[in-house]
Amino acid sequence: MIKDLVAARLAAGGDIRFGVEGVAVRDFDTDKPRIAFRESGEARELACDFIAGCDGFHGVCRPAIPARSRAEHMRVYPFGWLGILAKAPPSAKELIYAYHDRGFALLSMRSPELQRLYIQCNPKDDIASWPDERIWTELHARLATDDGWSLAEGPVLQKGIIAMRSFVVEPMQYGRLFLAGDAAHIVPPTGAKGLNLAVADVRVLTQALVEFYRSGRTDLLDGYSAKCLRRVWRAEHFSWWMTTMLHHAAGEDTFQQHLQRSQLDYVVSSRAAATSLAENYVGLPFE
Repeated sequence: MIKDLVAARLAAGGDIRFGVEGVAVRDFDTDKPRIAFRESGEARELACDFIAGCDGFHGVCRPAIPARSRAEHMRVYPFGWLGILAKAPPSAKELIYAYHDRGFALLSMRSPELQRLYIQCNPKDDIASWPDERIWTELHARLATDDGWSLAEGPVLQKGIIAMRSFVVEPMQYGRLFLAGDAAHIVPPTGAKGLNLAVADVRVLTQALVEFYRSGRTDLLDGYSAKCLRRVWRAEHFSWWMTTMLHHAAGEDTFQQHLQRSQLDYVVSSRAAATSLAENYVGLPFE
């Protein structure tokens, strides 16, 4: 996707700068915001009408907003995901989410020759302590069924461990600086909403900018954060719900485990619950 977007931008005559250093956003509380950076050792500057802060959770845009003017909300989860990319044909036509006493597991596909698989683990684990054989053993244990289905193995091409958190900053704009994607919000990957939210942010911002340049309207820009956050908080809740329903947390008691299993049973046996999950998983309307 990144390659396609870069190619499209260059084909349209756009200017993309890779490998720049010392990026800073300035004067975005005025009508003449600027982006300063160094390229090949030279100080450079972009004069802007608006700045879209799409620079991720660790970028420079969000911290540039005065602390007194932003509220940050975070939930850190006590588990992570160990993910692998394996050269093997998909073991199933659909994603498989597994709740197991040993921890969560997920089977997904990337192509006719590649599978992406995940298992719940300690986010502080050293990846070196997870040789391929151990990973496959856990996947087989957590994904096993009693109907003859089997998991296809193959060479592991990539593997890594990611921590999991939920995060939202409010508002998503300050002056002429507009945050989008991971710069403004993070969701645990269980609900598969991260990219969806980023695309939704950009769509809302694009529509607002088009109207500004077409007619001078500023109301859509002024309402950008409120419109985006309505969707963001719905996706945050869905991702949190999926995560807490499917993972084991250290120290949880049998009461919590029974609640999880009851929720799972409800989702797979109730049409209303399944419809709600499907609506949130597939994506909500823009309006």
